[in-house]
Amino acid sequence: MSGVHVVWFKKDLRIQDHAPLLEAAARGPVLPLYVYEPEQLHHPEFGGHHLQYLNECLAELDQALRALGALLVCRHGEVVAVLQELFEAVGIAGLWAHEETGNGVSYARDLRVHAWCRSQGVPFVELPQNGVVRRLRNRDRWADTWEERMGAPVLAAPDRLATVATDSVGRLTATDLQLGPNRKVIPIGGRAAAEQTLASFLAVRGVDYMREMSSPLTAEDSCSRLSAPLAFGTVSLREVLQATRQRLAAVKGDAAADPRWVRSLRSFESRLHWHCHFIQRLESEPEMEFRNLNRAFDDLRPEGESGAFDRWAAGQTGYPLQDACMRMLNKVGWLNFRMRAMTISFSSQLLWQHWRRPGESLAHHWLDNEPGIHWAQVQMQSSTVGINRVRIYNPVKQGRDQDPSGEFIRRWVPELADVPTEFIHEPWVWSGAGRLAYPAPIVDAVQAARRAKARITAVRQTSFFEEEARRIYELHGSRKKAVLRAERRARGLPEKPVRPPAPKRASVALSMVGQPDLFGAVPVPAPQALVPAGLPASWQAALAPEFASPAFHQLKDFLVQERRTHTVYPPATDVFNALRLTPLEEVKVVILGQDPYHGRGQANGLAFSVRPGVRVPPSLQNIYREVQTDLDVPPLPDGDLTAWAQQGVLLLNTVLTVRAGEPGSHAGQGWEAVTDAVIQAVNAKSERVVFVLWGAYARKKAKLVTGSQHVMLESAHPSPLSAARFLGSRPFSQVNAALTEAGLSPILWGSLTHD
Repeated sequence: MSGVHVVWFKKDLRIQDHAPLLEAAARGPVLPLYVYEPEQLHHPEFGGHHLQYLNECLAELDQALRALGALLVCRHGEVVAVLQELFEAVGIAGLWAHEETGNGVSYARDLRVHAWCRSQGVPFVELPQNGVVRRLRNRDRWADTWEERMGAPVLAAPDRLATVATDSVGRLTATDLQLGPNRKVIPIGGRAAAEQTLASFLAVRGVDYMREMSSPLTAEDSCSRLSAPLAFGTVSLREVLQATRQRLAAVKGDAAADPRWVRSLRSFESRLHWHCHFIQRLESEPEMEFRNLNRAFDDLRPEGESGAFDRWAAGQTGYPLQDACMRMLNKVGWLNFRMRAMTISFSSQLLWQHWRRPGESLAHHWLDNEPGIHWAQVQMQSSTVGINRVRIYNPVKQGRDQDPSGEFIRRWVPELADVPTEFIHEPWVWSGAGRLAYPAPIVDAVQAARRAKARITAVRQTSFFEEEARRIYELHGSRKKAVLRAERRARGLPEKPVRPPAPKRASVALSMVGQPDLFGAVPVPAPQALVPAGLPASWQAALAPEFASPAFHQLKDFLVQERRTHTVYPPATDVFNALRLTPLEEVKVVILGQDPYHGRGQANGLAFSVRPGVRVPPSLQNIYREVQTDLDVPPLPDGDLTAWAQQGVLLLNTVLTVRAGEPGSHAGQGWEAVTDAVIQAVNAKSERVVFVLWGAYARKKAKLVTGSQHVMLESAHPSPLSAARFLGSRPFSQVNAALTEAGLSPILWGSLTHD
């Protein structure tokens, strides 16, 4: 057939390692074509920052093609219409392109192009440029195909191109295309910048990649920053992989090389493998861009409340690290992988938003948006895949782990610049929080995570989930570990010892192996429960999950270290006195405090209570004044409230320990999860319980009390700062009235003897 061979550039904006360009050049005149597609340019995923980067890539591609004797022809319009115009003007002997795994719009467009080519008798040849396989039936031997492709020699650029002249619109601006301008600070696009980025990573920046890739403080420099060049195709995955392997071989053979290089380069190489692993999911199941990969989750999440979405998108959730990440993303269009995972988890797990809307918003902001990786990660972090473990990120813990000093937070959330470091991850517990121009937390992260996990677990226990999980694993599950075992057997090596499988819990899908662990976590046996001594059997049973949780073990380790280096109140033997003195079955009243007294000899394990002989603190003095006014009885003879506890009054602090002289010092270390579980256990009682919530901090726990049989009494805190509003609230007579109404004996609040 006469005419030119059109090389259609899409996400492969380079002349090196470009098989379609080489194949077309070997067959006749070449017309390099790029099409500005309105349906993509005005897609919600596209923005002005993408156009700026794209045009820089196109400018350099055009320069490289001109050096070979051709120029890049740019057209604007629907691709089939553009091809028809070229067909009529110059004739098309063949259409050449790389296979693309893009969004739903590009998938539908490619189907139209194939249909047009068939109707016109134009051969359309699409060649692979990475390890993603078309029409794949399952993942058996997929890793072999990936290795075969990625290990093949990198293709050189053509020496020369014959071409024909035709019209080109050149590079179109945001004004030309009626797009908003770029408002982000983004890196330079093009091949030269990509090569410099790769070289600097392999020579200098990547030395501690494995350790530093998770923290937003270090990831900007230590991550490869090759995701945008790979997404736009200015450098090929094969080029990056082979350069990485060459560098790895060099450092392994160099005794003077920093030993961190080997570990970091191996880690980076594994992520290049997972790059294609995730894109393959979208290639094999394009519908996953729009619906749950595991259909058992189809009715799990609603569309989501707009106000919550808007606060999440604007970085105004009240969780500092989460907000810092969203503000950075809005400004620069990039986040490191762990922070991306956290932002998705926050929206879909903690805010319980359906993943589509936040996913589309994030895709718009990522400069390096790669639909296959993006939607696979959105679904994985939303727990709608079903062959990965459920991972829900706690933004406070992530902040403490990844930005311990708050440096990253202060950079992106300047409202928190003056917050002391010990409160930077939970500014709402700081005494100066009321002066901050920063919102309160949008949700209780711990409780929201528990609700999300319970809902997800309920779905995972269904037979339909089982069926879907098996189907998904067959089509999408990695076979990497199975392949490694087979290779060892073929080489006559013994298989590595395999631990006995854990007892089957919710489903077989939970035990499927070979799924990506992109954070280097190593599975460990479930920890044994740490049950405090002398605890009533009812509390042991109710709190068993908390005592066996990794978080409680971490809390124990924290307290051991604290007691080695600081004075901690109350003494270890008194920490659980509230539960020891008031068994769950005897609880009739709950009075909530915040954390223990921090002065010497005061705290005895009961909220608001002090040891006998210790001066009665101001808050308790006001409580005693109200007892006398409310009931016309004298108060207890000292500050020890054990007599109340023994009658069924659970005097519970939400944090059970404190460092001497430092109020709030043990907040955020894990006590809140334990005491929330205590409140929930009391809430589950069928008998009436009266919850007394004094002050804003205690009132936050009201959402944990859902039983209609219970009574809540709320008022100001008895602290001298709010005593005027507390005194006269008459809580003690109201408690007794509520108990009497339910047929329960009232509490004797005062002294049994009159002076």
